Amino acid sequence: MEQLIKLFSKLQLMELPAEKYTLLIDEKNATNGALFFLEANGRSHKVIIAAPHHEALLKNGTPTIKAVLQHKEAMYLK
Repeated sequence: MEQLIKLFSKLQLMELPAEKYTLLIDEKNATNGALFFLEANGRSHKVIIAAPHHEALLKNGTPTIKAVLQHKEAMYLK
């Protein structure tokens, strides 16, 4: 995760909104978190924040890339 933070900081993208994301909903209609797609250098980096932690992040609208990457429950998917 630290490498992603350095990459997005270097490219000065931390304050941009993390607009591309999807909620993870299972067959019982239970929300299991949010999956964010963060674009940098032509690549998409996937970061997941599990439920119920994603709710606080999304309650005020679209979060910044910085808020997603620095969230204590954020996990980078390779």
